[in-house]
Amino acid sequence: MSRVFSPSGATPGASAPPVLARRVALIVHRYVGLAMAVFLVVAGMTGALLAFYEELDREFSAELMDVTPPSPSARPLDPFELTARLEAQLPNGKRLHNVRFDAEPDRALGVWIETKPEEWEETYVDPYSGKVLGARDWGFPERGADVMPFIYTLHYSLALGQVGNYLFGVVALLWTIDCFVGAYLTFPRSEQKGRAGPRLSWFRRWIPAWTVKTKQLGSFMFTFHRASGLWLWAMLFVFAWSAVAFNLREVYTPVMATLTGMKPSGHDTLPQLTPPFPAPALSLREAHAVGKKLMAEEAKRRDFTIQRELYLYYAEDHGAFAYGVESSLDLSSSHPRTEVYFDGNGRFINFEAQTGITTGNTISSLFTYLHLAAIGGLGYKIFVSIFGLSVTALSATGVWVWWRKRVRKTRNAVDPASSNEGVIFDPVSADS
Repeated sequence: MSRVFSPSGATPGASAPPVLARRVALIVHRYVGLAMAVFLVVAGMTGALLAFYEELDREFSAELMDVTPPSPSARPLDPFELTARLEAQLPNGKRLHNVRFDAEPDRALGVWIETKPEEWEETYVDPYSGKVLGARDWGFPERGADVMPFIYTLHYSLALGQVGNYLFGVVALLWTIDCFVGAYLTFPRSEQKGRAGPRLSWFRRWIPAWTVKTKQLGSFMFTFHRASGLWLWAMLFVFAWSAVAFNLREVYTPVMATLTGMKPSGHDTLPQLTPPFPAPALSLREAHAVGKKLMAEEAKRRDFTIQRELYLYYAEDHGAFAYGVESSLDLSSSHPRTEVYFDGNGRFINFEAQTGITTGNTISSLFTYLHLAAIGGLGYKIFVSIFGLSVTALSATGVWVWWRKRVRKTRNAVDPASSNEGVIFDPVSADS
């Protein structure tokens, strides 16, 4: 006599609530999961490495990033002098749009150079001499310094450029929806009326969905897939929805504005100029003075403290400057970003910070920096690295369950008698 493994924990013959809805949810979960599998396997494996991006990049790129001060008392060049020396070394066609104020004593300063319209390369310069040490464009890796940037592009776009970026955005949106569909499929069925024995509460009947059975391979793979999805559900949602924020902003922004009152980012409020305006009235030094003044005014008005200067850049397509600092409004000290925007004549446009704007903006920032493993220290980085591998395992076990079901259906179609042999793993009949 055959035994049927029922992953829902329901007894055979028990009535099921909205059978049609459950079957539809199962189909959605199955095929959305298959469509996402390759993307999530890549994202999970690369994400496990990217949790330690800075540490690994420093190891791979030592020849590009490490510098030795010329003397124990040497200090980095004045930021504007450093910028001028760097610009003097750029070939025709390459342009620098920013000044960096956060040079570190023993590390090359990385700046982004526009090589062609909308094409950029990361250039490293010695902060003591202004000498260009090298550059990388984040393409296919040809040396150690290219490895981590390439893994990063794999993570969010499969290294396919804008097409891959949108593909991953769609996958992230499907993943977000599937978080809720998958959770729904773990909910227990209604107890059969007239059933003997004491009635169990809904939560008591849900407990088996959180456990893993280990006696048989089929039951282990399915219950691990289901239980791990529940164990990690909150973080799966955080990473899925924040990925929508990174790759599909046109969906993320209106949804967050509606649900949380999130305001558009400071950058999103900038005017779009056609053609661009490359010659602002203010020089970089004058713009720096304006930026410091406007930031100080915002700090006084919003009651936050400025901890260090980061950058000043001019966006020609917006005709606007952005002056950035690290402040007490930042969630992340490794990715600080408190900005004030002003036009080429010094007129204030907008202010942006990780917290202190609206509750919705703070929630959005929290999701972003949880995704980047930029808060929580070493412990959280380790968690995110393990989480990335777990996403890979979750996708792989989902594909395995689907594959085993297809093998069994094919075998039964050829030899119906084979369905009565041994133990059957049957997630479909269980509607889970």
